[in-house]
Amino acid sequence: MSSRLRDRNVWFGLLLGVLGLIYVGSMSASGQAELPHLMAALTVLIPLTLFGVVLRSPWPTAAALAFLVVINLSLG
Repeated sequence: MSSRLRDRNVWFGLLLGVLGLIYVGSMSASGQAELPHLMAALTVLIPLTLFGVVLRSPWPTAAALAFLVVINLSLG
C-alpha cells in the first residue's frame, strides 16, 4: 500500500472534501445557490482538496471550506 494512502492527514483532507461536497449539495437543494455559484464553489473545492492530497495536508481543504462559507454568505 502506498504511504500516501496510509497518511491520516490525507484521509482527513478527503473527509473535509466530502464535507464540502455535502455543503455544496445542501446549498443546491435549498435553492439558495444558482448554477454559477455552485460551479464557483466546486472550482474552489476540488482543486484545493487535490492540492491538499498532494501536499499531504488538510489545510488547503480547510481553506476551501472557508471559501465555501464566504460564497454562501455572499448569497444571503
